[in-house]
Amino acid sequence: MKKHTCTSLYIDNIPIYVIDDEIKPLKEELESFLDGMDYMKSKEFSLNTLFPHEIQANNIIEGYQDDASFIDAIIHHTVKINDEKRKKRILNLYRGYKYIFEGKDINEDTLRHLYKILSEGLLDTYDLRHMGKYYRQAPVYIYYSSNIGIAPDEGVDYHLIREKMQLLLAFLNETPTDCLTDTFLVSQLAKIYFYYIHPYFDINGRTARTTAMWHLLNKEAYPFIIFNRGIQLAKQEYYKVIRDVKKYRNATFFLNYMMIGVKKELEKEYIIDMITQSSGKLSTLEYQTLQYILSMRGEWTYYDFASYYNHANDKKSRPEVIQTMIEPLIDKGIIIPGRTTKCSKEQNRFFTLNEAKYEIDPDKVKRISLVTKDH
Repeated sequence: MKKHTCTSLYIDNIPIYVIDDEIKPLKEELESFLDGMDYMKSKEFSLNTLFPHEIQANNIIEGYQDDASFIDAIIHHTVKINDEKRKKRILNLYRGYKYIFEGKDINEDTLRHLYKILSEGLLDTYDLRHMGKYYRQAPVYIYYSSNIGIAPDEGVDYHLIREKMQLLLAFLNETPTDCLTDTFLVSQLAKIYFYYIHPYFDINGRTARTTAMWHLLNKEAYPFIIFNRGIQLAKQEYYKVIRDVKKYRNATFFLNYMMIGVKKELEKEYIIDMITQSSGKLSTLEYQTLQYILSMRGEWTYYDFASYYNHANDKKSRPEVIQTMIEPLIDKGIIIPGRTTKCSKEQNRFFTLNEAKYEIDPDKVKRISLVTKDH
């Protein structure tokens, strides 16, 4: 069993390690998938996926259920809301993403500036009073559960934060990589170590994830910029594998989890790109609809879709979801309605994607399934 030790990333004086043989199959699957996918390897691809969809995913991970079209409206100032913190969460991420697109090196000063952007207007008085030049100067606790019987984790002793952050930055900037997937794995190991350090009182998760994206942009590993979307669909498992790394120092399962998640999202992008080429440009809401459809399991019905949508967004009535999300894709010939369900009291139907709109290479699509049965 070949084991790779991350010699600069220590948890309580024990280094994090990865079992290379156990991550190799997924690394090869990702590299094989990306072969010939030149459009995914462009900066334009990452730009199109960051705004607003990665903003939505980044926030959903922390329980903020803002619809992609609502985020788009906030960014372009076409809607007004009275909830100042909700607006700040969205605009701060938008401005943070614009900042990491500038190509600056990741160091203590630029990271501190990113944190200032992401946290602006969101910190309480205690946090502001106990922040040093770069990092917190008091203890912080990390809550993974609302169950008061489960003790929270504690971020590292604040006297050690700068030393550990310098190790993290060195790991992020100096680790050699042989392929795009290796670059992705470095970004994720750095992200999880950032979680462990917890250098701030709040906004640690968003800063860690955005820093990982920043590294991917700097190294031109553009396809992997969508990793947050895979997390948002399996949040409980995500937090579990994070805690397991801290407990066992073994990051193998965590990296496999992240690779599977991002591979699923890349497969969806591959299918949506083919649909776009045959049907024309999609609106933000149409794109989001296809993302959700391709994330659903089993047979697809209008009600199933509405339930899936409402699980991840502020709730809407079924008729509104069907009218605003399903029907526009029916009009474009992308969705084909099937028969009504047996217990239909409203307009519930099965549906499928129009297979004439895409042609799948089975060597590319291995992690998601499509409903092709004629209903």
